[in-house]
Amino acid sequence: MPQMDINRLMWLGAGAGSKGIVAGMVSGFAPQAGITPDIAGAAIGFWLANQGGQMMGPFGEGMLIAAIGQLVREPMENIFSKFGKQPAPTPTPTPEATKSNAVTPATDVDAYLAKTYGIV
Repeated sequence: MPQMDINRLMWLGAGAGSKGIVAGMVSGFAPQAGITPDIAGAAIGFWLANQGGQMMGPFGEGMLIAAIGQLVREPMENIFSKFGKQPAPTPTPTPEATKSNAVTPATDVDAYLAKTYGIV
């Protein structure tokens, strides 16, 4: 079994965790440039990965991987959320209850006349 470089994995994780921080910092500048913060984070991660080095190379790679993962998250969720869903059952209409109205127009007129004119 080959030996794992824990230091490289740590820097990959640090870069992935820092993608949100970098995207948040450039979010104020990104709308003026016409790009989303995730694309700016991917560009910064790509630039850092190309700089190389024992620490900054994996840090940039982690940032790039996290930014690309964030960019494809929503389309992938839309695709895979359609599987396994049951169609919503159509609601059955509830029958309307008939209201028993004790007051009829005839009794209303009688009550009005009795109250207003004292006619019984």
